[in-house]
Amino acid sequence: MQIQFRDLSAHLQKKTLAPLWFITGSEQLLMVEAADAVRSAARAAGYTEREVLNASAVWNWSLLIESCQAMSLFAEKRIVELRLASPKPGKQGAEVLQTVAEMARTGGLENTLLIVSIPWDWTIEKLAWYKKLTSIAATVRCEPVTARELPGWFQERLKLQGQSAEPMALKLLAERCEGNLLAAKQELLKLSYAYPAGTEITEQMIRDAVSDVSRFDAEALLQAAMLGDAAKGLKVLGKLRDEGQNVLAFSWMITDEIRKAAQMRSMMDAGRTPQEALRALSVWAPAASARIRMLARRHTAAKLAAALMLCADIDKIAKGLTVRNRSGDVWNEMASLVTFVARG
Repeated sequence: MQIQFRDLSAHLQKKTLAPLWFITGSEQLLMVEAADAVRSAARAAGYTEREVLNASAVWNWSLLIESCQAMSLFAEKRIVELRLASPKPGKQGAEVLQTVAEMARTGGLENTLLIVSIPWDWTIEKLAWYKKLTSIAATVRCEPVTARELPGWFQERLKLQGQSAEPMALKLLAERCEGNLLAAKQELLKLSYAYPAGTEITEQMIRDAVSDVSRFDAEALLQAAMLGDAAKGLKVLGKLRDEGQNVLAFSWMITDEIRKAAQMRSMMDAGRTPQEALRALSVWAPAASARIRMLARRHTAAKLAAALMLCADIDKIAKGLTVRNRSGDVWNEMASLVTFVARG
């Protein structure tokens, strides 16, 4: 059973609690809140004892089986929470996860509600343990809130704390908190302390009360540049610079995707389909496939070759070398690359 985070509350109100819950995704705040919601519903249903297990690939996974089979000393129903910080449970972990999934299917989790929280990564979707869990457990997917969805997300959160906001205030709030929901939640809490229930939050109130807590990473830079959003790409780049990031830590990722796009463009010019080109380049990740496909369609082979030359110069400048006809400021050159790639 697949459940989106936004539908979880309604699901918990209408449905009988499943014995096994699998909470996964790439948005940490929503994963925490999903586990909280399931746990709250379980307590309301009489699950009064709780045990938390923090696992890893080298953890003793037999402890999970023991916890699921243990008799409670103080309560008839108990909650067992298993948490992993990585989507890689290891060989023993993979086997045990399949075992507990089968226990849930056959009624072996009687009087025990198991909540498994594991961050999502596209590489795990074809693994046996993941398929087993998602086929049996009530699976909650916690996807990132997109920039387009953020104003609505903030509006819903403000409503829960008895406040509202004008459209421009929501837009500014989204701009300042994009990419960092954990910090965004703290900013909402600050607004609840600063202004009483019933207040309509204005743009000026946001400027006065909310810090610029947006956080970006190399993946966000790739998304913006490769998909053609130059303004967003430059904003992300500025954030990385302000955070003291080393250009070499992420420039190789941009270079790699530009190189693959150049190869794909050449293959397409030779008559191969985009799908054939991506397979030949061993590009399987959906996000990377979309970026490389868009870039190859937007630029000619000659322009992509020019972009690769700029990538090579940026690498030299970042390593302290002098490059003829370049400014010598690696961040300026990176900004030129982002603009060139995004706009052509």
